[in-house]
Amino acid sequence: MSLIYMTNTTPANVLAGGTLPITVTRRIGCAIQNGTNSVILKKPGYYKVSGTITFIAPAAGDVTIEVRKNNVVVPGITATETVVTADTEVHTISIDGIVRVLCYEGDAILTLVNNSDIAINTSNISFSVLD
Repeated sequence: MSLIYMTNTTPANVLAGGTLPITVTRRIGCAIQNGTNSVILKKPGYYKVSGTITFIAPAAGDVTIEVRKNNVVVPGITATETVVTADTEVHTISIDGIVRVLCYEGDAILTLVNNSDIAINTSNISFSVLD
């Protein structure tokens, strides 16, 4: 069994289209490694991913967070929150799903991306992956 738990509890400004900053907190096994603001899946198989992102936004609008594998959105592992009042509303987005890595793919790199037209200011990010 392999697992990784990555977090960021330091406030961070994430631009529209930007990758959310995460660093390794706990890791065990060899199938899952940490990268720079990413998780690297080293072996073929199915992986359970879960994440929670708490943020405010400096502008009103929809904020969408998605999991990407090799910079392509993983279908179904995306969530959206609508910000009505800028700079005051605290929102939490939860994401959950399964990622498949095929035998011929090689390493798969997972990232959390702010796929929105507005920036966000995060206060807490957690992301876990389990094989």
